[in-house]
Amino acid sequence: MIKWGLRIVGGTLVLGAILAVWLWSIFQTPEPPRPMTDTFRLNNVVIINPMINRSDPVDLSVSEGVVRIEPITQEAAELSEYDGMFVLPGFIDMHSHLPNDSILKLTQHYGLLHLAHGVTTVRDAGDLDGTAVPAARDLIAKGAPFPRLVSCGPFVSHKVTVWPNTIRIDTTNEATQAVETIAAQGHDCIKAYEGLTPDLIRAVVNAAEERGMHVIGHVPADLTLEEAGVPDVQHFFGVPEPDTLGGDSVTFRNGDWSGVDNDRLDDIVFFVTENRVRNTPTLMTLHHFLGFLEYEAASAESRKLMPAIFADVVWNPETGLPVYRDIPEARLFAARDALSKKQTLAKQLSDAGAVLHLGTDAGQPFTAPGASYWIEMRLFDEAGISPEQVLAYATNVAANSLGTDSGRVADGAPADLLIFKADPTTSLDALSSLQAVVLNGQLYTKAQLNAAIERSLSHYAAWPLNVISKSAAQRTVDETAKNF
Repeated sequence: MIKWGLRIVGGTLVLGAILAVWLWSIFQTPEPPRPMTDTFRLNNVVIINPMINRSDPVDLSVSEGVVRIEPITQEAAELSEYDGMFVLPGFIDMHSHLPNDSILKLTQHYGLLHLAHGVTTVRDAGDLDGTAVPAARDLIAKGAPFPRLVSCGPFVSHKVTVWPNTIRIDTTNEATQAVETIAAQGHDCIKAYEGLTPDLIRAVVNAAEERGMHVIGHVPADLTLEEAGVPDVQHFFGVPEPDTLGGDSVTFRNGDWSGVDNDRLDDIVFFVTENRVRNTPTLMTLHHFLGFLEYEAASAESRKLMPAIFADVVWNPETGLPVYRDIPEARLFAARDALSKKQTLAKQLSDAGAVLHLGTDAGQPFTAPGASYWIEMRLFDEAGISPEQVLAYATNVAANSLGTDSGRVADGAPADLLIFKADPTTSLDALSSLQAVVLNGQLYTKAQLNAAIERSLSHYAAWPLNVISKSAAQRTVDETAKNF
């Protein structure tokens, strides 16, 4: 009997160990692609720094993460397949949100999507629960293919806590302390969020500037853009005057521009240019918001790049995040009108020489990192802004705002490069001719990155992970709903 008992116990332990290993294995993300090379030479390429300069055909080499332009690094391998192509700086997404560090481990998938569309730097505009940025930093430290990261860390609010990772402040002294805390965590910028007064915003900006940090943020619901004093305004919040909005939720502040007329646009253009306010419009948030008019089609498109939990659970108009449930059609049609007016404002600001940034607010309905960045560029283009100017916003203009030199292709500059078969400054249709992405000197082909994304999507679609992930996502959404 004792022997039988020991055998049963032993068998149970073995079975438990096998089950534990199996459960562990289904959550392991596929191996990321490895760079093709990190020391190479490109012959007779045209280097384009949008709106700055364009070279004659020139030889370029990359070694130790740095660009060399004639004389080149002699030991570099010659990549003749790229002869005669166009080389631009990597794109910079100035407003994105990375996924939290859950059992699904979505961070790698986000990184692959960014890189496959040429985004080599991401500004994380607020870490929702405090785990997203550490997860990304960990991937980068391991040498995985992931864009350079500029992070804002916690949200800074007054009397409002929308996300768990929020520092609430009531006084100017607390504003200074909040900035000190965020700086100590190793972040690069501050996300001024909801409920702040002009005095508190000014205190945050002053404290940040003393530490060499920049401030981005929402214009609070009860303020105009002029009153708030946010240096880098997100989503064109604050353009509609508060008393013209149908409500104070983000769907109204982003998509209700019924009270915005030509005089109001003129006032904004004058104020922004006079005070050198930067703007990150994230036009594509409204473009994708309109997907709720044709939910099934928008969901199907989303599933081509994102795990199904987003379209099926997170953005579900009946059981998803509360802010997107049961949206009246009238509000969606109003959002369409708002998008048109935002494009008009973007064109006017561009013509006036204002600083504009490209950002996606990845995480919003139907958005996919990288792919949504290309949509943002096309929305700027549709507004009448030239392709080359759009690409300047995507590269050197953003780099100037961040204080980095990775937004240009120049001798001795960081090797964050995009190789195109056709010239995208002539037409943004040439974005689809992207052949390779160079991140910190490491070259990945577009085909490599696309294949890695397909492996990742297959991983998330496989049983039982797809069932487990949808169940976990629904529980998270339901918990979030309680706070609303």
